Amino acid sequence: MELCPGIDDPDDETSLTAPDSSQLPGVLEQPTLVMPGAPTRVEQDDIRHPDVVVQLTGEDGNAFAILGTVRRALHQAGHADDAAEFFAEATSGDYDHLLRTCMRWVTVR
Repeated sequence: MELCPGIDDPDDETSLTAPDSSQLPGVLEQPTLVMPGAPTRVEQDDIRHPDVVVQLTGEDGNAFAILGTVRRALHQAGHADDAAEFFAEATSGDYDHLLRTCMRWVTVR
């Protein structure tokens, strides 16, 4: 017995069953979260200096520490002429922009 729209009588003997997944419209899959405007993954071919490898995971996450680590790695790898351009690009946005810029310029571990 239906008491009002959407509310059933708790004493009703009708059993509730879930529909078979083949009866559901569309494909059920795990949703993925993507930030608007953010690349989903940086490909190795898209990295400007893939030979420069920088360890950022487990290190100081301070923006200035990250800038210094990448800048130092560029200098040590012989790309000192690109360090100023990297710095200008990396500091032209927020923290997420800084991290995305690092991942576009060097290989980040």
